[in-house]
Amino acid sequence: MPVMINLTSAEHGGTATCGTGTCGPDCGCGCPYTGMDEKGKVASIAALEQCYPNEWLAFVIPPGEDEYKPERGMLVVHSRDDEEVWDAVARVTRNQVVHVYYNGSLDAYLEWADHRYEPDTEVKTA
Repeated sequence: MPVMINLTSAEHGGTATCGTGTCGPDCGCGCPYTGMDEKGKVASIAALEQCYPNEWLAFVIPPGEDEYKPERGMLVVHSRDDEEVWDAVARVTRNQVVHVYYNGSLDAYLEWADHRYEPDTEVKTA
């Protein structure tokens, strides 16, 4: 799985200020999101989308960025397999804003959705 950062666990809460504006790159909380802007881990979402077409993407959105339509974020994981992405996202600490989505055409997404939720068919053996 192409995980882009060292993930801790969802239970890791750092300190009371972890992930907030008062949490900085040297606060020592151990959270991989601490000071993501200052450490240069935040990039343009549009630019990263160009690197990973037709894949599922998960971004942690930095403090101060629009949570509903962010322009910048820290890429946490990318994969063609959505389950790999959701497994990685489950390890992101709970105090982070995370965006997960399919970075491809609507037709490709709908095809995935049709096959993803088909009822299992029983394989008959002789």
